[in-house]
Amino acid sequence: MVFGRWGLTICFAAALCGSLGPARAELPLAETKPEWCPAASPAAVPISEQFRKLTAKIQRGETIKLVAIGSSSTEGSDLADKRLAYPTHLEHRLNALLGSKAVKVVNKGRGGENILDAVARFQRDVIGEAPDLVIWQLGANDIVRGLDVGMLRASVDMGLSLLAQDQIPVVLMDSQSAPRVVVAPLREPIDRMIREAASHHGAMLWSRFELMRSILAHGGAGQPDLIRADGLHMTVPMHVCTGAVLGEALAQKLRGRQLTAGR
Repeated sequence: MVFGRWGLTICFAAALCGSLGPARAELPLAETKPEWCPAASPAAVPISEQFRKLTAKIQRGETIKLVAIGSSSTEGSDLADKRLAYPTHLEHRLNALLGSKAVKVVNKGRGGENILDAVARFQRDVIGEAPDLVIWQLGANDIVRGLDVGMLRASVDMGLSLLAQDQIPVVLMDSQSAPRVVVAPLREPIDRMIREAASHHGAMLWSRFELMRSILAHGGAGQPDLIRADGLHMTVPMHVCTGAVLGEALAQKLRGRQLTAGR
């Protein structure tokens, strides 16, 4: 099942805890959803049997375990503190909407890796964690490095098949709308491959690229608000926005109705 717009997407995040040391100056940004960040649109899609099981766990007061896998956009390896990356804000937003400790996020991101790298550690770092849901952020490093699309598609198929064997629902998150990604010749082919793989395997797709393009198109934020000076990595406010919007959209799906998405 593919979510064609950014508003019909999904994900998770965890509250910041304790002192952030070197990231102390960035902490206010980590706690506040930016004014330019939109609310998630209502998810006008059927509720799958797998999500009914997750909803039932929440209703019983059990905690859903989510594994977030990907590159630096997930790990936060380029940030002053890795807890400022989107999975933290995703868990925080979901727990705010679904109830304290409804969701636990395990961050298995690894900066710099591509699709093949991620799939190579699926058995240990994803399936081995016995997750209820997986968020797989992929594509950006493959795009900027110009990797072969056919080879990448075979690897994505393998990863999704491994998750399907254990009946683990997965959300695919595509590339960011960053200068170094946008100008790369393989941006459209690889993002299209991700969409097609999601459709073929019955996975869900969340387009981070379309979310960021929508923010830029509607004003209130410029490229420097979303992407750092290196032209590739997200700013802390964009990590916050990513986690918040995904958390709101997933909470809608788990609750079966639109939620008030406060800031």
